[in-house]
Amino acid sequence: DYENQSGALNESFADVFGSLIERKNFLIGEDVSNPAIFPTGALRDMLNPNNGGSGPNDPGWQPKHMNEFQTLPNTPAGDNGGVHVNSGIPNRAFALIATAIGKDKAEQIYYHALKDYLVKSSQFVDMRNAAEKAAEDLHGAGSTEVMAIKTAFDAVGIGAGQGDDHQGDIQTGTGSDFIIVTDDTESDLYWVPPSNPSQFVKMNVPAPISRPSFTDDGTACVYIDNTNNMILLTFDWSAGLNFQKTNIENNPQGIWRNIVASKDGSKIAYTTSNLTNEIWVYDFNSSSSQLFTLYNPTTAQGQSTGDVEYPDAMEWDYSGEFVMYDALNKIGSSFGDGIEYWDISFLKAWDNQAENFGLGQIDKLFSSLAENVSIGNPSFAKNSPYIITFDYLETTRDNFGQEQTDYRIKAANIEAGIVNDIFQNTTIGYPSYSRLDNQILFTYDDAGTLEIATINLQANDKTLPVQGSGLVLLTGAQKGVWFQTGTRIFTGTKEIGTPSSVSIFPQPTTDEIRIASGSIDLNRSYTISDLTGGLLIRGNVGKTGSIDVSSLSPGMYVLETIGKTGLHDVAKFVKQ
Repeated sequence: DYENQSGALNESFADVFGSLIERKNFLIGEDVSNPAIFPTGALRDMLNPNNGGSGPNDPGWQPKHMNEFQTLPNTPAGDNGGVHVNSGIPNRAFALIATAIGKDKAEQIYYHALKDYLVKSSQFVDMRNAAEKAAEDLHGAGSTEVMAIKTAFDAVGIGAGQGDDHQGDIQTGTGSDFIIVTDDTESDLYWVPPSNPSQFVKMNVPAPISRPSFTDDGTACVYIDNTNNMILLTFDWSAGLNFQKTNIENNPQGIWRNIVASKDGSKIAYTTSNLTNEIWVYDFNSSSSQLFTLYNPTTAQGQSTGDVEYPDAMEWDYSGEFVMYDALNKIGSSFGDGIEYWDISFLKAWDNQAENFGLGQIDKLFSSLAENVSIGNPSFAKNSPYIITFDYLETTRDNFGQEQTDYRIKAANIEAGIVNDIFQNTTIGYPSYSRLDNQILFTYDDAGTLEIATINLQANDKTLPVQGSGLVLLTGAQKGVWFQTGTRIFTGTKEIGTPSSVSIFPQPTTDEIRIASGSIDLNRSYTISDLTGGLLIRGNVGKTGSIDVSSLSPGMYVLETIGKTGLHDVAKFVKQ
């Protein structure tokens, strides 16, 4: 993660390997630095990170010990939490290690630590642990090399600690699992029980142009229909396949292209049919929205590129902070049409700690892709937030100049940087993990007939398939989504729904809603908004606790009540 300590490790490893290529010293950039600005004649000095300065305002100064660690804002203006500044601390640890045992041994230890032990979210203490483990592997426990590593990290204030592998799973859902698909012409949605797929049920809902997106408990589903409107399906699984269909907007605008719900249902992300490089995010708790402009980040401080054309597939992560999306990118050229490709990124759309919108930082799944390669349609594993599956396309030309496309479904451990092939496909697969993460659902093209198929995964690795386990579930179907029912606890996710201080009935309603008289002080003002934040009704809650909603069109709405002390309560309701 290119932020805070993990981002500082990213920068540190660049300096480490740079010093190992040149090998003669621990200076970085001494041949391109102006001595009038950098007193030591180098951009950075790994052995003495203060670099001739006395503090953060001096050019080239970096902290050399954790007691000088710079706590900066995790924003582009704040150097993403000081990634170019605090890298001086692990830099000095490496320089001390290499001085003690030599660069030949140090480079082997550091490469082994990076390749086999460190992951995307590793912190400074994880770096120490990884270096110690790598040294033990290469030189034995208690060796001179291991002791040199301990001494060096102690010297820069990075003490011994437990650390974390950053690959923890969340609670496995205990409810039922189902599949929802569309037909080969995308005319409707179909509910499919995976254990008996022939018993599918046509749902008779507006035709979809986007894949449905479910809350984690399976009680709500959103998608865009073929008139570019936002559709909400709310389910009552206690009564079997029982659902209500409504328009999300009070006055449908017909301008949308895709929509996804966060796992806890507290937010939606959506895009317009204008195909711009933007993603909208709406938060139900605050009844507010934020527009994020997409870009491609670089590791150069404060630099980004503007070659994103538009996003398509999206999915919220389990923390409720990031929207994973694919996007079309275009790099212009003076010699032709340029290069177009799809790739996958992560947008920081929400900040759980601040309980507010994120600043829109973007992280890439891969920093670069091979020529003629595109990736897209990413989806998270159901129980491992660090594992995703996605489509991989590589376009080549045969000996006769005919274009050919290699379709594959892949899975990746985004913490460890491991990517594996799941299936050699014949079309775009739109893959989706099962409730237990023991299968992946995908679309397959059998000589022009679209099919929904599954493939089993290895029990000890969700990124590896069981060869020969592919199975066709349905013919004439595509774009399946595997979802589940039942509730579970998410790490870092605030469960939402109707707050305990507000009770609204009936649900769904027709002409009026009532607020239970014992739940809140009824001497409050209120507003009713649609899911895009449009204000529709305002007034004061009367003594009876009833509010007239007869003027609203069928759909889902947000009620916000505001007390005299400024205390807000937010709840959702559905009008038939």
